[in-house]
Amino acid sequence: MGKVCVCGSVNMDVFGYVERLPAPGETLRGSRLVYAPGGKGANQAVAAARLGADVRFFGALGEDRFGETLAASLADDGIDLGALRRHDDATGVALILVADDGENQIVVLAGANDRVKAPAPDPDAAVWLTQAEVPVAAVEGTLAAARETGATALVNPSPAGRLPADLVRRFDVAIVNETELEGLGLDLPPTVVLTLGAAGARILPDGPTLPALPAQVVDTTGAGDSLAGGLAAGLAEGLPLAEALRLGLGAASLCVERLGCQPAMPTRAEVDARLACAATADG
Repeated sequence: MGKVCVCGSVNMDVFGYVERLPAPGETLRGSRLVYAPGGKGANQAVAAARLGADVRFFGALGEDRFGETLAASLADDGIDLGALRRHDDATGVALILVADDGENQIVVLAGANDRVKAPAPDPDAAVWLTQAEVPVAAVEGTLAAARETGATALVNPSPAGRLPADLVRRFDVAIVNETELEGLGLDLPPTVVLTLGAAGARILPDGPTLPALPAQVVDTTGAGDSLAGGLAAGLAEGLPLAEALRLGLGAASLCVERLGCQPAMPTRAEVDARLACAATADG
C-alpha cells in the first residue's frame, strides 16, 4: 500500500438532528446533540487510513480541549501527525444540522485551519490530497510538494468557490460535485471525478459512469469525503482510476448508512465485502 499525504482541515463537528431542515428564520426543536471528529481534510485522511493506506496529515489545531480530542482520534487511526501543528487560535468547529431524510446544512468556523501552511515534500508519498477548507497558499504548496517528488496530486475544491479555477486545473485529478464543476468552467485538470450522489460518479472527460452501490441512507454528511479518501487510497495502492473510484463508492455506500463523518468511515474489510456482494448481485 502506498503513502497518502493529506493537507487539510480538522474540526470538531457539532451535530444537531432534526426532523427536517429549518426555513430561514425558523426555530425547530431537535432530537439529539452529538460531538464527533470532523473537517474535510481529517475525514478524508481517516477514510484513506481505514482502507489500508499509510497516511500522513498536515493541518492545524488549537491549544484547547477540542484540539486534544481530535489529535487523539486521528492517532487512534494510525495517522502520522508529525506535521500537525498547534496554535493559539481555537480549534475549527463545524455546526451541522441533519434531517431525518439524511440531508444536511453546515456552517464551518475555521479557527486554526486558517493557519495551515504549505506542506513539506515527502519522498515516500504516492498521492497528495487537499481541499478548500485551508488557505489557498496551503493548497498551492500541496501541489508543489507532489510535483517535487512525482506524486499524484488530487484536489477536492470544496466548499465551492474558494479555490481559483486556474489552481485546480494544475492538479492531476479534481474530485467535484455538479456545483463545483460548474464553478470551474473550462479550467479543468486532465481528469475530473464528478460525484453524482445516488447516481454514482463519472470520470471526465471521457471515462465511464460508475453507479452508486445500494445503501439505506441515514446521514449523507461524510459521503463525499469517504469517496475522496477511498479514491486516494486506491490510487496509492496502484489501482487504475476506475477501480480506485469503485473503492471510494463502496466506502461512501457504507458511510451514508451511519451517523457522523469520521465515526461513519468504514474499514477495508467492510468495503471489500460490500463490493463483493454488489458484484455477485450484478452477476
